[in-house]
Amino acid sequence: MSYNLVVSTGRWREVQCINELQVAAKLIGEGTEVLSVRRTGFPGLLTALVSSDPKVFTRRLRELVLTSKFIPSFILKVIPIEVVVSTDFETIKRTAIELAIRGIPETATYKIEIRYRGVPINRMELINSIAKEIPRKVNLENPEKVLHLEIFPESTGISVLSPSEEVFSLMKVLREAKLLRG
Repeated sequence: MSYNLVVSTGRWREVQCINELQVAAKLIGEGTEVLSVRRTGFPGLLTALVSSDPKVFTRRLRELVLTSKFIPSFILKVIPIEVVVSTDFETIKRTAIELAIRGIPETATYKIEIRYRGVPINRMELINSIAKEIPRKVNLENPEKVLHLEIFPESTGISVLSPSEEVFSLMKVLREAKLLRG
C-alpha cells in the first residue's frame, strides 16, 4: 500500500472527499495530481498518494483556505506521510527513530503522536521505546516538531511534522482565517 497522505472526512462522505481532493490538487497546480485514493476500512478515513511533496500539498491547501480560494466541505484533516512501513512493532520503532533523528534538529523539542486503528498495539510501550532512543528534548505542550505515526492493520505511515504548518485541519484553518480577517 503506497500513500503519502492520511485524510479524514465525515463518515460515509468518502466519495465527496475524493472529489474535493481532485479539485484541491488542480487548484494547488504545479502538476500536482491525486494518483490514488484508498479506503482504509475505517469510516471517514482515506489514504491518498499525491504526485507532489505531501507537506507542500498540506501547506498549499491551508493557503487556499486562508485566502478563501477554496473552502472544502468534506476534507476535514490531512496528515502528510513521509514513510510507509509494514505494521510490525520493531519495524515501526526502527523507522520512527531513524526519521526522528534525521528530521528533528538537535536543539528542537518534540513529542510523539500515535493514531492506531484495528491493531492491538501498546501505545505507551511503543512511545517509550522510540523516545528513549531520540536524543532530543520532549515537550508535550508546545513542541517544535511532532513525530506522527498513523498505524493501520497492514501499514504504518510515519512523519516528522511542524504541527502548525504541515497538518491541515479545516476547523483550525477556518478559525485562523477568521482571526486574520478580524
